[in-house]
Amino acid sequence: MSDVLEYLFFTRAIADQFAKALEERGLPYQEEIEAVQAAIVFKVPEEAAINAWDALDDLYDELAIADQALLEVSVEDEMAGSAAGIYLQLANGQQTIAQVDPDVVNRILSVLSLKEFNQFVDTLVKSVEQPDESAICQRR
Repeated sequence: MSDVLEYLFFTRAIADQFAKALEERGLPYQEEIEAVQAAIVFKVPEEAAINAWDALDDLYDELAIADQALLEVSVEDEMAGSAAGIYLQLANGQQTIAQVDPDVVNRILSVLSLKEFNQFVDTLVKSVEQPDESAICQRR
């Protein structure tokens, strides 16, 4: 194989989003599991991706942030099991963390982008902080 571009992910849900984007663009790739950290590595032939470099880099930057965030909040501990948290930004500027099941977060992120998920969470937070008792059909 000639020169390749390598993209590294630590969580399956985020790696699957990247694989889907590669497939949608018709780009060939090899997926490998890195031996030491069990990271997921996508190898894309440089010449095949020449017209998509900028888009791939932008997508990778976005997904890498999501991948890192998911990795940081997912804690594997033999005694405690798995845990994940979602940072919530409150209207008063305060932040809090909601503990959630990491498997649920992984499933959600397998179908929604991190941006979509964050928009959904923000909507929930706003609705809790500023209840609106009007009928749903009367809202904008």
